[in-house]
Amino acid sequence: MSPLLEEMLDPTGSRSVSGDARLAPRSHQLRGKTVGLLNNTKPNSARLLEQLAELLGERYELAEVLMFSKPSFAVPADDALLGQIAERCDYALAGVGD
Repeated sequence: MSPLLEEMLDPTGSRSVSGDARLAPRSHQLRGKTVGLLNNTKPNSARLLEQLAELLGERYELAEVLMFSKPSFAVPADDALLGQIAERCDYALAGVGD
């Protein structure tokens, strides 16, 4: 059972508030899906995500694993990058380094 989401907090420091705090529909199957991995460019983030891509490839019959990178860890991913990930991927994971 999921906890009720009453408030979404934006870690980027933006003051805009979204009125929609529903979770996206979940699939219980990864076979044939495309997974996008977002590298935040901190040290070891790419390495972590590359190893994760390898593990996912070994365990699941994914169609593809795509790697994306932010230009800097100090800024949020821009709308164009997020749109590209949403358009091309069924799932997305963000990697944090350090």
